[in-house]
Amino acid sequence: MEANKLRLNQQKRQLLKREWASTVWNKTPMEVEDNLKLAIENYRTVKQQTWDNVITPIMDDKFPLEDMQVLAKYDRGSNHYRSFTEIDQCFYFKPTHTDSSESQYKWTISDDEMLALYHFELQEKGHQATLEVEYSETSRDRNPHYHEKTKAMEEDLSKVSTSLDRGLWNKHGYHRGGRDYSDDISAFSRIVPNTGGCHSRTMMCGETHWEQLKMYAKAQSSLTNAHRELWQMKYELVKDMNSIIDQAKFLSDVKEYWPDVQECVSFETSDISRELSIVSDDTRERLKHSLAVRQTAREQQPKEVEVVVPTQGFALVN
Repeated sequence: MEANKLRLNQQKRQLLKREWASTVWNKTPMEVEDNLKLAIENYRTVKQQTWDNVITPIMDDKFPLEDMQVLAKYDRGSNHYRSFTEIDQCFYFKPTHTDSSESQYKWTISDDEMLALYHFELQEKGHQATLEVEYSETSRDRNPHYHEKTKAMEEDLSKVSTSLDRGLWNKHGYHRGGRDYSDDISAFSRIVPNTGGCHSRTMMCGETHWEQLKMYAKAQSSLTNAHRELWQMKYELVKDMNSIIDQAKFLSDVKEYWPDVQECVSFETSDISRELSIVSDDTRERLKHSLAVRQTAREQQPKEVEVVVPTQGFALVN
């Protein structure tokens, strides 16, 4: 039987979906990935600039480091309630040039930010780095399989991340206080008086500093938004193809929208009731390289031709 006329059953459809998801997430470069890389770079740059140009001068003026170090000498052990000082990465500011309310700015890293910052490293480790986004956006129940995946991903995240980012990671909404950190946080931390929380130390700032702080807040939201948009584009692409696979009777029906399907999956079998045989890792790498070459050739063409997929208005570029 010709491969194009291979009749699909439930088993073959599931394997096609699995391979298509892998192709989309790991072998299909998209603009949203470039956007995330730019958002990561911008986040790190603006974070450092805001710390250097806003936090450092204001804190040096209001809470001079030398004075804080002298005060810290009178701290009584690690007990927060018996200390005169604490280490902080959270600051409240209120502008002097408008009637705007005070706003909080954190140099800790949330779960969403951490996953976005290390998206590509986690993908290389075999994880779906947007898993948390998917469950949040689709309101899916977090079953044991989800918890197994997130636990494994967190373990690798601790391995691929920098010591500074691990130290600042506000894991599951909880951040360790005091000075007993196993990871470095020195680059974005200040010694401040123990006055009962960062809100009690609200500081005034001028227009220039206020605008810089707003840029930092925008960089934080742009980072997580870029990660969410990457998931949305890839998820829609996977979902559209899954719809086609569900409706297809033969491989040729799928091939119309997935031209490279036979280069990703081998259909060489005399028994069509058997599972599809997935090609070897070495073959995958060779095919990945050849696909990259063809992709480069397509990008060099003066005009791309669009093939419209008759599902939810989605279009694939040929």
